[in-house]
Amino acid sequence: MFARIFQGFKKALLFALCGVFFAINIQAEEIKVLGAASLKYVLDEIKNDFLKDRKSDKIEITYLSSGKAYAQIKNGLPAHLFVAADVSYPAKLYEEKLTPEKEVIYARGKLVLWSNNADFKITDLKDILNPKITHIALPNPKVAPFGRAAIEVLESTKLLDRIKDKFVVGESIGAATTYVESKNAEVGFSALSMLGEGGIHTDTMSYVSIDEKLHKPIDQALVLLKEGANSKLARDFRDYILSKKAKEKFIKFGYSVE
Repeated sequence: MFARIFQGFKKALLFALCGVFFAINIQAEEIKVLGAASLKYVLDEIKNDFLKDRKSDKIEITYLSSGKAYAQIKNGLPAHLFVAADVSYPAKLYEEKLTPEKEVIYARGKLVLWSNNADFKITDLKDILNPKITHIALPNPKVAPFGRAAIEVLESTKLLDRIKDKFVVGESIGAATTYVESKNAEVGFSALSMLGEGGIHTDTMSYVSIDEKLHKPIDQALVLLKEGANSKLARDFRDYILSKKAKEKFIKFGYSVE
């Protein structure tokens, strides 16, 4: 008799546990995020912090230039959230009714000129005129906001015509930064967020932050996409990126936040 009762209790307990497990997994979500290449290090850290208490949820982030991400979203690529390196691309998506909500600025990026070559120490923007420099890495200004800002800087300082023949163009800031990191380019333009703590750090690197008065502000915005409109995970992650905790991460990686 006791054995039958015990077996019944075990079955009931197992059934209850299965029910709890099933309920948890129903609530678990997986979302796809498109992030600007310059966000690689900081957004990965923010994502990992966010998921510490959400073990069942998954966030897949694809990093590429903001312009390419915009084009892919327009072409129907399924994604839940777009975290860009400027405001214009998220704003265009909203204007074109491809997002359920307006874009929100989360941080301001900082442009740098840098080198990973001990023979080409960077202490000033004018170091780019060194005649021994033959390759200057530049994120594609047509699709990469930091590349666009770099061109604005070179135009405003009247340096563009003196060095443009040395450009090695990367389709994203990640590609342009890799050219310098691998020493295939002596110097190049990148984002401060790609270097230093949490990013690239070598004994031979040097860089200088570019005066922000020389280019338009690199305000960066995110926007929830249509696929994310009904996703609790997408909305929660969006809100976390805008939170005080995430702002501390952005500051750590060299961004300005309000």
